[in-house]
Amino acid sequence: MFENLGHVLYHVLIILFPILFYYQFLNKGAIGQSTKVNYRFLGTLLVMLLCTMSFPIEVTDGSYYDQKIIPVILAFLYGGWLTGLVVLAFMLYYLFILGESSFLVMLLNYLIVTVFLVVTTRVYRNMTVKKKILSISILLLLITITRALRFIHREEPGEIFLAVIVSLITWVSLVTSIMIIENLTMQMQLQHQLQRSEKLKVVSELAASVAHEVRNPMTSTRGFLQLMSQDDNLNSSQKRYIDISIEELDRAQSIIQDYLSLAKPNKHGMDRINVSKELEHVIQLMSTYTSFNNTTIRHEIEDELYIKANKDEMKQVLINLIKNAIEAIDKHGTVTVKASSSRGMVLIEIIDDGVGMSPHQVARLGTPFYSTKDKGTGIGLTISFQIIELLQGKMEVKSEVGKGTTFTIKLPSKTSASS
Repeated sequence: MFENLGHVLYHVLIILFPILFYYQFLNKGAIGQSTKVNYRFLGTLLVMLLCTMSFPIEVTDGSYYDQKIIPVILAFLYGGWLTGLVVLAFMLYYLFILGESSFLVMLLNYLIVTVFLVVTTRVYRNMTVKKKILSISILLLLITITRALRFIHREEPGEIFLAVIVSLITWVSLVTSIMIIENLTMQMQLQHQLQRSEKLKVVSELAASVAHEVRNPMTSTRGFLQLMSQDDNLNSSQKRYIDISIEELDRAQSIIQDYLSLAKPNKHGMDRINVSKELEHVIQLMSTYTSFNNTTIRHEIEDELYIKANKDEMKQVLINLIKNAIEAIDKHGTVTVKASSSRGMVLIEIIDDGVGMSPHQVARLGTPFYSTKDKGTGIGLTISFQIIELLQGKMEVKSEVGKGTTFTIKLPSKTSASS
């Protein structure tokens, strides 16, 4: 074993180098999707698996060491259950080709590991980095114990020490891989937030400097148009033109107001509000709009869900998202609004079965001046993202072209007035 220390380090490099290469050159989006396969990440794991299995280290006569369990674990935890099953199937098939003598035992062991990983995948994503490392360490410890028991059953106590050394090296490689993935993912998220903040800063400064000067002449123009519309000497066409001009001025006024809201977010007036009642009020308010657009709105809202927020701003966010969901539906669709509490968080889901969006469109949501609607400015959604961030919450978007979109708002729950 110790004579092959250099080969052991090569195996560690086999695990770490593909991850670094993936994040440097291949990563085009976040990993961790359970319904879609990230083919770049899958390819990276398969290369990692193929290399570590093709060049094993002979620990003792007839006993070989590799780190094939690491790509399997990373596939389930960071690629989703579908990616994990693909990597697991590839590994088992390759073992069968290589003529593994204890293939059935390996199959049983990895099926048990798979069940554990599938069950814990969703919980794993919401853990802190320390808890993630602790949970994986417990899994590897259980695997090491089962190996040791197998050697005891075979009456081969000398192999136990080697099994512990092998497991320790595997643990170091796996923990290092997790740290690299978590740190690089966090850096990418921070970089994305920084770019978005810079864009918002530019738009905010522009709005603050221009909006006031633009509103004054617009107000005067609107007033004169209203006076002109009362003139009895105007024909019907001229009155219609004036009405259209007033409507367009009102629309421009609304856009300017959005810019002012973006430039000066309200950090005051925060209070503990019953978001369940606010949702029901907004749904009732939007019922006329749904009837006009031939859509149906359903809701599943738990009672007494409390958050700390500005009541008017929270209502603005809900109206923006529900209105967007209604407009995303062509004909006779359904908008579903759900609200529930989970682990100290209030979850609000707004689901539509409309046209959906591509991953590129989803990535640009919340950016000023970007909208998927013909007459949209994107400011309303930008303000919604900003308000949720101000409340120390998070807004997630999942969408698929032709199948619809789901907006999920996660906000800290305020179960009591003193919390």
